[in-house]
Amino acid sequence: MKRRKLLEYGVLSSAALIANVGLLNHQSSSIAAPTDNNKRHYDWILLYWMPYDNDLSRFGQPILQMLTQGVQSDNILVVVEFDFLGTSKLSRRVITKDKVDVQQLQKTNSASEDVFGEYLNWAQSQFVADNWAIIFLGHGGRLDQVSPDNHPGLGTKTEWMNIQKLRDVVEQFNQDINNRVELFFFQNCNKGTLEAHYSLQDVAEYTLSSQKLLGAPNSYYQSLLQFLRYHPEVNGGELAEKIIQFEGSDMYNSYTVTNNRTIRELPAKLNPLLEEIIAANIKAIPTNQLKLYSYMGERYVDFVYFLQTLSQQTASAQKHYDQLVKFLRQSMIHKFQQNPNSSESDLYGLGLFLPRSKRELDKYLYLPVFRDLKLVELFDRVLF
Repeated sequence: MKRRKLLEYGVLSSAALIANVGLLNHQSSSIAAPTDNNKRHYDWILLYWMPYDNDLSRFGQPILQMLTQGVQSDNILVVVEFDFLGTSKLSRRVITKDKVDVQQLQKTNSASEDVFGEYLNWAQSQFVADNWAIIFLGHGGRLDQVSPDNHPGLGTKTEWMNIQKLRDVVEQFNQDINNRVELFFFQNCNKGTLEAHYSLQDVAEYTLSSQKLLGAPNSYYQSLLQFLRYHPEVNGGELAEKIIQFEGSDMYNSYTVTNNRTIRELPAKLNPLLEEIIAANIKAIPTNQLKLYSYMGERYVDFVYFLQTLSQQTASAQKHYDQLVKFLRQSMIHKFQQNPNSSESDLYGLGLFLPRSKRELDKYLYLPVFRDLKLVELFDRVLF
C-alpha cells in the first residue's frame, strides 16, 4: 500500500493550504427553509462530513471535485460540510446535477457533536429522501474518538468528536426521518472495531468501516454516484458493497459491513462463550500469541482471532465458539473484503480493544459494549 496515502498525523504543506483556501473563493448563498410540501424529494441523499482542519486538508479539494463530477442524476443529492486548514470557519457545498451551491457558515469547530447535529437538522429542514447515507471522513483517533479539528477555536488545542455522543445525534436524526438512514460509513482509519459498530447499531441499517488503515483521498466517488444514477433501488448494504467494489486497491487494507439489525442479538450469542472461557480459569494469554496491532498508542486484536485463541484453551467452549462464528458470518457481518494484494491473514473484519491495564479500560466502561457483553470479566481473567 502506498505509504504516502496511509496517514497518521503529519504536517501539511503550504502549497496544499493555498489550494484549499482558493477552493472557498465562491459567493455564499443561503437556502430558506421550505415547507414540507415544497421540499425537494430525492432517491438518495449522501451527507458528507469532512473535518479536514488537519494534515488531511490537501485531500479536500480532490474529493469535492470527484463528488461534483459524479452527480449526474436529478434524483441524487450530495452535501458536504467541510473544514480545511487555514480557514477559520466551516463551509457547505450542496451538489446537484446542474448546480453547486456554496454556503459560508459561522461555525468554527468541526469536532463538535452539536455542530454536526445542526448540519443534520438543516438537511432535514431542506430535503426529503427515500434513502440517506452519512459518510464521516477524517482520522480515526482512540477507541471512542473520531475526526479531529486541530483548530476548533481561538487559542484552543486539538479536539476530537466522541463516538457515543455522535451516536446520540445520528440516532435522533434517523428517528426524525422515519429510520431512512441506510448506511453510516466511517471513512476513517481503525473504526472497524466491535466497540464502534456496537455503539452505532441504532443509527443506520448498515455500518461500513475499515479495520485497520484507510487511504486518502479514496477513489470510489464518481463510480458510486454513476451506479446510483441507474440503481436507486439499492439498500445500504448494497451501497456499501459498491463502495468497496469501486475503491482503488491502493486505498484500503480491508472493509467491513455490518447488518445493524442483527447486532442486538450479539449478547445472546457471545456471552455464553465468554462465560465458558471465564469459568475455565484459563491462565493469562501471552500477548505475543495474539497478533496485536496498534493505532494511536492503543492495542487491538482481531475479535474472532482472539476468541478462537481463547476457545482452544478449553474444549467446552468450542460449541459456543462455532455458533458465534456462524452468526457473525451468516448474519451480523454483511460483507468483509480484504485488499486483494494483502498477504495478511487472521483478519475477520472487526478489531477489539485490548487494554494494557484496568486503568486503561476504566475510561471506556461507559461504552455500551462493556455494559452488555461480559468483556470486562473476560479481561480480568485472561489479561490482568
